[in-house]
Amino acid sequence: MKDLRIIEHSVVQVNENGPEGWIGCLMQVAEVKSFGVQAGVKMPKGGTAYLRLNWEQIDYIGQAVMVSQEQTD
Repeated sequence: MKDLRIIEHSVVQVNENGPEGWIGCLMQVAEVKSFGVQAGVKMPKGGTAYLRLNWEQIDYIGQAVMVSQEQTD
């Protein structure tokens, strides 16, 4: 079910319904879609890994306090 608190730059956690290997990861929402979200996690040496997640695969954590410049362009 869609969580209306989730907007661009929200922080979500991949729950037990998410893809194996991603469960428990904290991700920042890049886009809210009808099916769920496209969210990303920054990689230590540059770049962002993106994942498409359905509403039932994520839990809302809160709003990001800091957002990188490239994510706001």
